[in-house]
Amino acid sequence: MTLLALGLVLASAFAHSTWNYLTKASRDSYAFTWAFTSVAGLLYLPFALLLAARQPPPSSVWFLGGVTVALHVAYFRRLNASYARADLSIVYPFARGTGLMLIPIGAVVLLGERVTTVGALSIGLILIGVLTLHTRGRGIGALRGLLTSLSEPGSRLAAMTGVVIAGYSLWDKTAVGQLNPVVLDTGIFLGQALINAPLVLANRREAVLYEVRKRPRAVLAAAILSPLAYLFVLTALTFSQVAYVAPTREIGIVIGTLLGARHLKEPYPRNRLVGVGLIVTGVFGLALLG
Repeated sequence: MTLLALGLVLASAFAHSTWNYLTKASRDSYAFTWAFTSVAGLLYLPFALLLAARQPPPSSVWFLGGVTVALHVAYFRRLNASYARADLSIVYPFARGTGLMLIPIGAVVLLGERVTTVGALSIGLILIGVLTLHTRGRGIGALRGLLTSLSEPGSRLAAMTGVVIAGYSLWDKTAVGQLNPVVLDTGIFLGQALINAPLVLANRREAVLYEVRKRPRAVLAAAILSPLAYLFVLTALTFSQVAYVAPTREIGIVIGTLLGARHLKEPYPRNRLVGVGLIVTGVFGLALLG
């Protein structure tokens, strides 16, 4: 992975963990997500139209875009369901970690990419760190806490979110080879907003109005950061392997965990800090040596 790709992916991690924190901190994550995805689509639309006019997308744009929009709709729905049931510092690393485990496997099997021995060991270290984040207390109690965490509804939904993350990461690696990243990213957010509009406006109209009126800065910040986070990743994918880009992005787990522990007062900070150390080591081993 080049230093440029590493810089893009680390910037993505900061942006991604921040919008996830803003979502978890909202009163209704479904309403907040729909509000910021709608604003995001409108904010980035002029840039996407300009780029599409300069370089018209291929006829496959509807198929490529349609599949990725469907995957991202599934991702946001499962993510919000997870946040409604569990802590940020549980859902975020669990979802990202599950995707992290599956993406390199899929990249090798489906895309023909290769993972070096050092890369594989680094990915394994990140996974150990993710599991450590889910322990509770010390000794045998920590292991019991891990099993308890894995069995809770929020964690199960987070694992399902991770499967979807792996799916859209692998699909979008193919799509970005044919579509401009800004066009693809904007289509993702506009598509989500349109598909979810009938359900959200029918059942959560008051909740949407609350988020927009009481937390306009948070909505705007998430609307800017969420597409930007994925745009950085899509750009990195144009000249780097998905097997390395996707895991390196998981440095955001560190930031999300710290935000949850410090600002949302979530429990077991020591266990999660140990997990953070393992993840950081694995991430930089993967990025610089893999």
